[in-house]
Amino acid sequence: MTRTLNRLKGCMLGLTIGDAMGAPVEFMKRGTFEPITGYRSGGKFRLNAGEWTDDTAMALCLAQSLIDSNGFDPIDQLDKYLEWIDTGYMSCIGKMVGLGKTCWRSLFNYRRKGQPYTDIKSEKFSGNGSLMRLAPICIYYANNLDLAVHYAALSSKTTHGSPIAVDCCRYFAYVILKLVHGVEKDTLFSDSFVSDVHKYFTDEPLHKALNSIIQCEYISKGVDEIQSSGYVIHSLEAALWSFYHTNTFEEAILKSVNLGDDADTVGAITGQLVGAYYGVDGIPDKLLRRLSHFDLIEAVSEGFFSHEDAFR
Repeated sequence: MTRTLNRLKGCMLGLTIGDAMGAPVEFMKRGTFEPITGYRSGGKFRLNAGEWTDDTAMALCLAQSLIDSNGFDPIDQLDKYLEWIDTGYMSCIGKMVGLGKTCWRSLFNYRRKGQPYTDIKSEKFSGNGSLMRLAPICIYYANNLDLAVHYAALSSKTTHGSPIAVDCCRYFAYVILKLVHGVEKDTLFSDSFVSDVHKYFTDEPLHKALNSIIQCEYISKGVDEIQSSGYVIHSLEAALWSFYHTNTFEEAILKSVNLGDDADTVGAITGQLVGAYYGVDGIPDKLLRRLSHFDLIEAVSEGFFSHEDAFR
């Protein structure tokens, strides 16, 4: 397996592992629960250990849409999201769990109007529901950074039209593909990388709400200064902070989900990041073996790597 393929597989599996690890303590305040040390049953949705929520289900829907449509098709993506809601398609428990409010409103409007991109664009609806599922875009367009960033934005706009949510997806796709193609961890948090980000997004600058993230200001923050809410800026910052302050895939996932609050999604975002860096070979076997429906995730992932139109 090439290093790039190893890291792309790690990105998708990392998303799912972070989701499953954080699900039992989703909506719980930091310090009010027994620290997560591995997969655990329970939580709001009473899942079994290793089962996952909407983050992974929607990512799998997006992945399958890219494969079935030979690329980006917002209508097909939205139809698959609705199939997940209606029938449990791509769910690990046979039904939809965890659908966020902004996703729900956008999908309801799509069912009613048939429009491919949401008209919910207010910045007050800057949730993390499009960032949590982004890995398939990065995988499918792994060999073309410009396309990956472009379609990361459109992927967000199917459900999250807020400029902040959209630009978090653009930035995250840029970071993921830089890691996949060999940027070292120290470089990611360096002044030179900050400069590269500004240069790349010169023509379409990122929203000012991302400034502190781009400048890596979170590096010096203590845990009490890191928020793990559903606000996309908080979630992205928490994921990057967890990556910076740990040295392995597992440590980063545990650090992120133990922040509590929107733990499954912060875990899923962190998982994409550290999976893209450490690769599938850096994921402990115990986390892979106990992951619910591992074969389904593997099968969908393999669909990318055998698909003639992938890696454009």
